[in-house]
Parts: sequence; C-alpha cells; structure tokens
Amino acid sequence: MKRNRLLLLQVCLWGLLFISELWQAYSREIIAAHKNFTWQLGAHHFIIQAGYTTIPITCFYCSYWFVAPQLFVKRNYLLAFVYAVLTLAAIVSLRYVIEYYFFLPVLGFDNYQGHPWPASDYIENIFFYYFPRYFVYGLMYFFAKSWYTNKHLKQELEKEKSAAELAFLRSQLNPHFLFNTINDIYSLTYHKSDQAPEALLKLAELLRYMLREGNDAFVPLSAEAHYLENVIELQRISAKGNAYINFDRGNMVTEQKVAALLFVSFVENAFKHGVLNDPEAPVDICLSAAAGKIEFAVKNKKNNNQKDKTGGIGLYNVRRRLELIYPGKHKLDIIDVDEFYSIHLVLQTSLQTCGA
Repeated sequence: MKRNRLLLLQVCLWGLLFISELWQAYSREIIAAHKNFTWQLGAHHFIIQAGYTTIPITCFYCSYWFVAPQLFVKRNYLLAFVYAVLTLAAIVSLRYVIEYYFFLPVLGFDNYQGHPWPASDYIENIFFYYFPRYFVYGLMYFFAKSWYTNKHLKQELEKEKSAAELAFLRSQLNPHFLFNTINDIYSLTYHKSDQAPEALLKLAELLRYMLREGNDAFVPLSAEAHYLENVIELQRISAKGNAYINFDRGNMVTEQKVAALLFVSFVENAFKHGVLNDPEAPVDICLSAAAGKIEFAVKNKKNNNQKDKTGGIGLYNVRRRLELIYPGKHKLDIIDVDEFYSIHLVLQTSLQTCGA
C-alpha cells in the first residue's frame, strides 16, 4: 500500500473517531437537557471534542513512533518501557493543560464540575482508558505495517531475483546458439560451399529475431515457429542437404504467445546428439496449440558415436526458465532409451496431442 493511501486511511479513521465522539457528546446534552440546536452550542462541542481527540492521537503515535520500534525491531525492552512511561506522562500533562489552561478559562467548560481530580486519578483514568485502546492500537498498527512491508519487500526481492536469473539464462542461451551456428557456417566457408551465402542470410535473419522479438518476455507463437523453421533450414544447409528433419506445426493459434526462445534448446540438443542422416529415423519436431494450450515434442535417434555425452547448458537453462516463467503450469517429460531420445513439453493442459 502506498504511503499517501496509508496517510489518507489514518486521516479517515481519526475523522470517524472525532465525529463519533462529537455526536455522542452533543446528542447527550441536547437530549438530556432538552436543549435546542444552536450553532454556538455546536461550535462549543466541536472545539471541546477536537481538544480531547488530541489525547488518543498523541497516545497512538507515541506508541507507534517510539515504543513499537524499540519493542519489535531493536528488542530494547528497557527503553520501550521508558518510552511507555514518558507517553503516559505526556498524555496526563496534555490533558491537564487542555482542561485547565484552555477549556476552563476560554470556553468556561469544567469537566469536573468544580471538583478537580488529583494526579493519581488522572493517571489511573488515562492508564485504564487510553492505554488498553490507543496505545495498544499503535503497537498493533506498527506490527501489521511491518509485517506487510516485509512481506511485500520479500516478494519484490524474489521477483527481482527471478528476473535477474532469467536474464542471465537468456544471455547464456544466445551465445551458445551463435557459437554452434558460426561453427557450421565456418565449415561451409572453409569448404567453399555455395550454400555459405544463404547460410549467412539465414543467420542474419535469426539474429534480427533474437535482437528484436527475442528480447521480449513473450512473443507470438507463430513468430517462434518461424524462428524454429529458420534454425532447421540452417541445419539442413550446414549438413549439405543430408539432414532428415520433419517439422509439423500442427494447429496453430496465431494469437497465442509463448516465452521467447523457449524451444530452440530442445532442437539444438537433437541436432547435436542425434542422427540426422538416417531417412528411416528422421528428427521429428512437433508444435501445436489450441485454446491457449501449447505442446512441443522432439524425437531423435541417438548418435551412439557422439563423444560429447553432455547436454551442455541448453537443457539446464530451459528447465530453469520453465520453472521461472511457467511455475506449476508446465510439464516436461524426457524419455531416454537405448536408441531414441524424446522430450514432450506441455504448457498448461493441452487439448490436442502433439505426438510422441
């Protein structure tokens, strides 16, 4: 809650208290004494009640500003007790000054009908009337506000931490992809392949996507699908046409949005660790969406001659990104058997099967 809202809330509550006490005092005199309403009488009670309202306000804020911080934050109980005693003394003094140096000489109002209280009665009345209410309210308000502030701050810190971690993961993703792609294009260039210029154009298109849409938190699913198509085409070029890859886009909801660059790590993993040149076992990639539900699946034959058995940072990153972006709203199944490796990702709960 913003500071100005808290201030407005406090003003409203004190205003309600003032109006309530004023109405009780004024109506009691009107009804009991059978007096008629006059503006003079109304102003008289207004000033008196305004003076008396300063007492609970002083009690509340002395408790809130001085006693509560020592009690709940600094744990200095002795100083908290000293401040509580000083608060009691301040209220007693304030009430005495208001009643005998303002009400009586200026307004002619004598709350004690010519029988002033001794100091002990003053202290007893204030201690048993104001302290169990407004002094305790000040402590409660400080505790509740501190709890809410700490909870809100903790949530903000968690969001900032998640955002920073997500930005770090995405900064790792782009260089990782570029490193692999540049290596492929270098190989084409080294062998003076006619496909090298086309590969460079594809890479430029991918870079434009990564620099523009890729920097957004969410992008249209159709744009992400087009990005995957370019990645696949670049892989075909680097393999000199000897790559068998099926990409089934299935049903696509154009309005659907997805986290940017979410699927490419799965595709890269299939290209890096899978067999691409077997027409009997192509890499199958499927992406579909319906009614805000998305499914993505990749299946590839494992390359048992691959020396690099690690999955790199890609799969770890995408797992972590799913936890941060889709907490409790995704399901990732990974099947790793002797000959085949497959993943099946569901964002929300899909109504359409993407295929195994």
